[in-house]
Parts: sequence; C-alpha cells; structure tokens
Amino acid sequence: MTGSQDTWLELRVEADREAAEPVGELLARFGYQHALVIQEPILDELSWGTYVVDPDRPVTLTTYVRETDETTGALDRIREGLWHLGRIRYVGELQTRRVREEDWLNAWKAHYRVIRVGRRVVIKPTWLDYEPEREDVVIDLDPGMAFGTGLHPTTRLCLRAIEEFSRPGMRALDLGTGSGVLAVALAKMGAYRVVATDIDPVAVDAARAAVERNSASALVEVREGSIEAAEGTYDLIVANIIASVIIELAPSLAAALESGGHLVASGILEERYEEVALWLAAAGLHARDLLREDDWIAIVVSKE
Repeated sequence: MTGSQDTWLELRVEADREAAEPVGELLARFGYQHALVIQEPILDELSWGTYVVDPDRPVTLTTYVRETDETTGALDRIREGLWHLGRIRYVGELQTRRVREEDWLNAWKAHYRVIRVGRRVVIKPTWLDYEPEREDVVIDLDPGMAFGTGLHPTTRLCLRAIEEFSRPGMRALDLGTGSGVLAVALAKMGAYRVVATDIDPVAVDAARAAVERNSASALVEVREGSIEAAEGTYDLIVANIIASVIIELAPSLAAALESGGHLVASGILEERYEEVALWLAAAGLHARDLLREDDWIAIVVSKE
C-alpha cells in the first residue's frame, strides 16, 4: 500500500468502556505520536460544560497513521490484537478511511468539549473559549494524548476527591500522572508543592507540557519513575493507576503519606474493591470515603 506523503488513515473502533484502556493502548502504539481520541457517548447537555454520558453504550476510539508500504502489516497486527481483546469484552470491527493531513490535524478536536467535574473543576481544551464562573478552577488541556483527559470515570473520581480533600499549603503527590491534569488540579486547589511521577516517558513529556501550559511550573515537578521517584512524605497522594499496582505499592504509599494525610486510590474496578481495601488496611490506611462512577471506584483512605 503506497500513499502520498500527506495521505493518512483514520482508524476508528467501538469498544465496551471496560475494554477502552487496552484497546487505546493498542491503537496508540501505532498512531501518530501516540495520539488517541476517546469519545464518550453523550446523552444530553445540561448546561455549559456539563454533560450526561450514556454508561450503557460503547466508547469510540480514534487515531491516525500515515499511509505507507508498512501500513498493511500494522493494520493486520491491530486487527489481530482487537480480535483477542474482543474475546473478553465487546470490541467492534476496525473502521478505516483516508484523510488528508491538513484535515485530520484538526478533525480530532471536534470530539472534545469543555466539561465540568464536581462543583468547581472545568477541563477546557486549549482551542476552545470558556468564560469561567467566580469559583471555577479551569485547567487548560491539550487532550491529544490518551492519558487522563477528564473524560474517563477514574479521572473524574480523582478530580472530585481532590476538590474535597485538598487544603491550601499541602504537599501533594500525583502517582501515575499521565496527562498531568491531576497534578495541575492539585496546584490550582492550593497545594504549595506537587510532585508528579510516571513510568512512561511519553506521559512525562505530556505532563510537563500541561504544567507549563497552566502556568504551574513553580509548583509542580514532573519526574520519571514510580513511588521511588517521589521521595519524602505528602499530605495528599493521588494514585490513578490500576488495582494490582495499588496493592503492590500499598506499603510504599503508606510510608509516603504524612500522619493525618489522605490517599486517593483510583483505577479500581468494582469487583476488585474489597481486595484493594484489605491491602490498604493491612498497610495501616483507614477508609474515609468511597466514590463510584459506572463500574469504577476510588477509595479515599487516611493515615492516623
């Protein structure tokens, strides 16, 4: 398959929201600079920046690849991966169409809106205008990367918890920062010092760009690594990762938490909640709150 230099393929697939993460990782592996759009099915718009999402419908994932002689092989590998993922959860067929480079560079932006999370947090794509209300905490985000745009339930749960448990002057850690949206939220909610870590160097670059875009560089330091890169102790830790990693890191998370501090553990599917809660309790962390959206749960625990 040979295409001109400015010819690209749009790759699109529907998937059950529980399969969105592995499907997204598969598509992003081949997509341009790992760019990926995850579109939620919206039922209704209640007000500016507030939308009702249909939890029973699949999400749509989109990325773009340059059309070259190697594209056919890449598509075959993607289809094979989707087939295997589809044995576990619903994954639709891969849809492709040719687009010109100048068209797709802006086409993916049409999928994004200004969204409100909780009472005060507003996620604003950089290319859209928004007139903030008096108490709004506005985060400018360029969601071209598939790392926590504020659309996924786990990210929304963390933002709600940050809004509830942040206090001015605290020291905060964002473990598995992804896009950096949670680190920026922590800074804008009053933390005097935020350390954000991620094991993925692409995510580290995306987070640093988000921090700079939101004029938070004086408050937020982004580091490559996991809990070992954090160093020191924190009043608030946000870990939007997955259940197995939270379990593995439970003792380290407890050690990194100040007495009286809070840990927000998210990325937990409902069926693994009790297991994660038991491991956190064994590490000396006591349950304080439980946040739920669809099949996802965030646990807020404290250290006494």
